[in-house]
This record gives sequence, C-alpha cells and structure tokens, in this order.
Amino acid sequence: MQAHGVRVFARRAGVQLQQLLPSGQNRFSTASSASPESESGAHHKQRERELILSVLSTVPSPREARKFLNSVSGNETMRSQREFEERQARLATEEPTVRTPGRLVPGEILRGERAAETRETEAVPRRLTASVFIDGLESPGACERTGKLLAQIQRIGVSPVVLLANNGSADATCGGYRSIIRQVHQLADAVEREGGKARPINEGVFFNNPYARTDLTVDPELIGAAIAQGQTPIISPLMADAELQVKVLKPRVAAAAVARALAQSTSTQHAMAGSGGAFSLLVARLILLGSADGLTGDGDVFHRFVNLEEDYTEVAAACAQPDVLELMRTCLAILPPTAAGIVASVDSDPSLVLKGLISERPVATQQRPRRNQGVARQSQAVRRAGIPSYRPLPNYPFVDIGGRDMVKAADMVETPTQFTLLRHGFQIQRHTKLDTCNVPRLRSLLESSFKRTLDAGQYFERLRQLQSAGGVEIIVAGDYQGAVIVTHEAVAGAESLPYLDKFAVLPSAQGTGMADILWAQLRRTCPSCMWRSRNDNGVNKWYFDRSSGHVRAPAQPGATQWVFFWYQSSVAGQRTLTVDEIQAGIAVSQKIAPSFI
Repeated sequence: MQAHGVRVFARRAGVQLQQLLPSGQNRFSTASSASPESESGAHHKQRERELILSVLSTVPSPREARKFLNSVSGNETMRSQREFEERQARLATEEPTVRTPGRLVPGEILRGERAAETRETEAVPRRLTASVFIDGLESPGACERTGKLLAQIQRIGVSPVVLLANNGSADATCGGYRSIIRQVHQLADAVEREGGKARPINEGVFFNNPYARTDLTVDPELIGAAIAQGQTPIISPLMADAELQVKVLKPRVAAAAVARALAQSTSTQHAMAGSGGAFSLLVARLILLGSADGLTGDGDVFHRFVNLEEDYTEVAAACAQPDVLELMRTCLAILPPTAAGIVASVDSDPSLVLKGLISERPVATQQRPRRNQGVARQSQAVRRAGIPSYRPLPNYPFVDIGGRDMVKAADMVETPTQFTLLRHGFQIQRHTKLDTCNVPRLRSLLESSFKRTLDAGQYFERLRQLQSAGGVEIIVAGDYQGAVIVTHEAVAGAESLPYLDKFAVLPSAQGTGMADILWAQLRRTCPSCMWRSRNDNGVNKWYFDRSSGHVRAPAQPGATQWVFFWYQSSVAGQRTLTVDEIQAGIAVSQKIAPSFI
C-alpha cells in the first residue's frame, strides 16, 4: 500500500516499477522505522490515503512520471546535467595549465588530467534531493503541515535537506538560541509523527574556512551521513566562530552556503562526503516555504513563473518580496542548471508543493481561474458551432476520502492556493526578420528538436514571404537552445491570425525549464494563438494542458491527421479569437505544407 501512489506513476509512464528499482531494494517504502503494528491502524491507513491523494493530485504526464521515476530509482542521470558536466570537461582540455580542485563543481571547469580520469571512472549512483528552506513556523499548524510535507517527500524517494532560517524573531541572545533549537526539534518530531525520519543538526555544519573562496563553508559530511541513514537533516542557522561565540546566520548567507555544499556533491564521479561512497546528489528543487504563497508585484500581480535570466530586472523593480527573490536568484545560480525553485507558503497544503516537485509545471491556482465574460461567451459560441472545446481539469485540492462531511472541491478553498516556479533560465532574443537570425543555427535547432530533416529552402522562403505580409516573430532562448516561430497568417474578413508554426527545444536543454520559458514568452507576445499538431504527436498531452480548446480534423485516407489547438487570453481588453476566426484559422492551417521531408 505504501508504494501504491508511485506505482500509479509507473503505469502512467509505461514502465515497470521493478525495472526501476535496484535489485533487492525498495526505495519507495516508508522511511519510518515504525511498523503498522506499532501505530494506530486507522492513523496508518489515513496517512497512506493522504500520500496517495497527494501524489495523484499532481496529475503528471507520462513523460514527467517517467522522468521522476528514473531520477528516483538512480538508474538514470538527468541528461542535461550529465551533458553539462561533459561539456565542461571538454572545455577543460583546452586549458591544461589551469588547475582546480579534484571535484567537479557546477559552474567550474575540471581541467587537465583530472578531466581524463573522470571519463574513465565508474559513475556514482545519484540520490534525488530537494533543498528546503523554511522561513518561519510561527503560524498555527505550520510545523505539523511542514512535517507532513517533508515525510511525504521522503516517502516518494526524494531526500530533503532542510535549513530552518532565522526570520528575525530570534537574535543571538540565549533566548534566541533556545528558540531556534526548539523549532528544529519540533519540526523533527513532526516529521517522525508523520512516518518519516529526521535528524536535527544544530552545530558543526557551518564554519569559517580561510582557504575557501567564501568565508562561510558547510561541512557536507553531516548532511551526507543523515541522508545515508534515510533521515532528513534539519539544520539550524547557528555557527560558532573562532572564539566559540554562537552566531545566528542571515538567511541568504546560510542558504547560499548550503546550496554550494549540495552543488559540490553532485559529481557523477565522486560520492558525497558522509555517504560511505554510496551516492552523490541530484538536486532537483530549491523549495522556500515562507509567509507569502509566491512572488507578487504591484496591483496584485502574481508571478506564476520567473525566468531569472530574462525577467529578474522587471520582477525585482516591483517585487513585494525582494529578499526572497534575491535569495532564490543567488542559490539557483549556484545549483546545477536542471534545478528549479519553488516559493510557496508554509501554510500550503503538502499536495501543492508535491505538485511542483514532481510535475515541473507552473501552477497558478488550485481552482479554475476566473475568465472575463467575453471569453466565456466565445467558448459557448464555439460549442454551439460544433467545434469541440477542451478545458483542462482544475488541479484538485486535497480531499479527505471517507470523511463524514463530503464537500465539493470547488467549495473547499476560498482563496486559491498557488506558488511561484523559478528557473535560472536563459536570455531571450526576439527577431522579426530572418536576416537578424543565425539561420544555420535555427535550422540545426529545428532538426535536432523534431529529429527530422527540414525542407530548408521551402520553409525559409515561406517565412521570408510572410515577413512582408502578415509578419513573423521568432523568439530564441539562450544560445539557440530553444525557439518559437509565430507567423501571422492572412484570414479572409479579419486581421491576420497568430499561428504557432514551430516550438523547438534542443534535447540537451530538456529538464532546464526551457519549454515553460518559451511558452511564457509566447503568451506574452501573442495573447491568443492557434497551432496544429500531428494526431500521434507525443507532445499533445502538454498542448492539451495549455490550450483553451482543440478540434480533431476529419480523417482523410492517406492524409496527415491533425489536431488543431488554440488558447485565449483571459485578460480583459486583449484580443480573443472569435468562432469565425477559429474556423478560418483551421482552414488556413490545413493548407500549410509540411516543413519536414
């Protein structure tokens, strides 16, 4: 029963759970040493029910489920992280005279003979990890909810590393010291009560190292030893200086030091200190639980997704949580590029944070967002016109199955629960002409992404013709690691129709949040848009989740079967597509010649 929620993942991913687990090992069993016989049977069943519901509420796609299972099982290293290290090693051989420490650290270059050694060394198994930064547990029930979250994270095969921050309520006095120690132990007790295992670590983690690039250093051995024993390390922000005086560290300084220690433990060739040579880390998430349920700006603006490389200046100018934004930016710059950040409230339901941990998708609310009346009327007209309309299901809030008073999910949460997803991200370039693009790089990106040969002459000639007609918009992320191409197609009796012509991501950039970054830029550029996809395209599930509607073209013998999608803006005053425009857009897109040979 304890692994049932993860077995559901395996069925969705199309893999067998036994194939993912090392021989003789059950990584998904509860980490608690307590057996069902030693606790209340009703409590044990309730705990399992809550875990299953929390896992199922994430509603992952088959690709997301497969990726999560492979990461947890230790049988697969995240491709983008592995290729990042290999690329750094290749660059290192070009400058053999420069030396760095023997361990490969993300962001550094391993040089000379050491690079050759690592390619010959057997890879160390990886342990999926989430760094959890908790900024305050003062609200009623916050400690219990956080303990439940950490226990559930642990029981699905992820090893959380927790840092309890000083949010200003504790000072360096004796009373402040005792307050921090008390909170650390209370949180550890809460984790144990929920079936997890925890180890409070109050001293010895932080120290000043005169030989390091930064004054504050973290000893990873204490963290690794706790993880090796199946325990969640819960670290206090306390450090004894050279005179044995206890200091309370500032949140940003302590969090950056822990992130640096975790990043230095992600090498595929060297095991983490304290693990007994058993594993290194695969840091997937940086989770910050605080007083706010995400990052907000002026005028009740809520940031669902932040690409720090591109959006930081704009978000920081009006951010209501500047310290949180700066902390996340600092730590994500240290961690591997595959890591993502989550900013959520310490009062959030555990299932919401698990959603961000497993599915990698930004979530605005747990309930369906309100739409303006124009969009609502347009959707009704589409249905009356006979065009099937698809509306993604809301993300279900947690429901106590078997409770006496069954309440509709829509009535359970008065204020929508939400979080902000952050990525270190990529710089964005925008082009309206092919002449300003690197066309060979763009062609290589498209062929690598679609794994097919582009009919380059015909395709780029079509784009050049549209430049002088409706227009073309090309959004490039990073160094041509991803791109979106939008054409404005002529429609009879209406202004040009935005058409998503290509959405491409390099295989090596998968896992870095590239798709979400490009989608956010697309929605910003085109409030409403249409596109088509082959009926058997594996990405269609991703499109279904992000579209406002779709229709399948009637089957024609020997012809390509298409699914036509569209999304609409929910912001009053922005353009929305009418029923006639959608029908005309389908007719136009059916006539567009295939781009690949």
